[in-house]
Amino acid sequence: MTVEFSRPTSVSAVIEELGDDDVLMLAGGVSLVLLMNAGFLRPRKLVSLAGVSELHGVSTDTDVLTVGAMCTHAELAADPRIGAIYPAAAAMFSGIGNVRVRSWGTLGGNLAHADPAQDPPVMLTALDARADVVGPGGQRELAIDELADGPLSPTLEPDEIVTRVRIPLIGEEVTSSYVKFLPGTKDDYATVSVGARIEFDDAGRITGARLAAGSVGPTVVPLTRACESLIGQHPAPDVMQAFQEAVRDLVAPQSDRRGSADYKREMAGVVAVRAVHACGGETIDRTAG
Repeated sequence: MTVEFSRPTSVSAVIEELGDDDVLMLAGGVSLVLLMNAGFLRPRKLVSLAGVSELHGVSTDTDVLTVGAMCTHAELAADPRIGAIYPAAAAMFSGIGNVRVRSWGTLGGNLAHADPAQDPPVMLTALDARADVVGPGGQRELAIDELADGPLSPTLEPDEIVTRVRIPLIGEEVTSSYVKFLPGTKDDYATVSVGARIEFDDAGRITGARLAAGSVGPTVVPLTRACESLIGQHPAPDVMQAFQEAVRDLVAPQSDRRGSADYKREMAGVVAVRAVHACGGETIDRTAG
């Protein structure tokens, strides 16, 4: 089967070409090419985003860090601004898959793939990031957890693309972490992953908390209701036990080769507690357990 290839240089040109039948966008191609080789996708034409300069690069403003959708995971892991402001996110990007995946995979492609077991949607949901999406109808803004409504089911229209991701800047009183329970190989999907952003006051009480879990539902699972039990509290054992139980009630994992649904539900609570404790200093644990 012969596939046509196009490499436009502007977002508007990309959107125009995506309006045709049987046309798919090509970002890094890590997942897309696998699906094509397996016969699940048979596009007539691929429209590459690589030539659109405005989709590349990282910049900071007064209150937000903006990441172009075509930035690779390797680029983001090495970016000094991300490393300085969000060390846990930088470490998360450095731990995605393997060298090939990090070198070719892009942030926008990862988010548009809508895989609930991927790392970036979990960490970015915890960091309250938002994505700019552009299509024929103009631009709209979505929270990261709004980009999917099921496994491999993005909420994007076929002729929409993610152009950039904007992450709020955080102060010194806010720390974050990303914890993966990864009993298999380091380039495997996590059994459970949790991203956390925690704010403490001078007395060590939690004054703000955002956590999200991956691999335990059809989409990324924001742990908002469980976080409510942390506000105003020290992370004492009784507080964390109640939090762990609340997390278990929020997730809806499915059994697979990485564990039963009940096992994953229990581990979601355990990993969420570890993520809160890890916010004593920004870190990532890729082999927790």
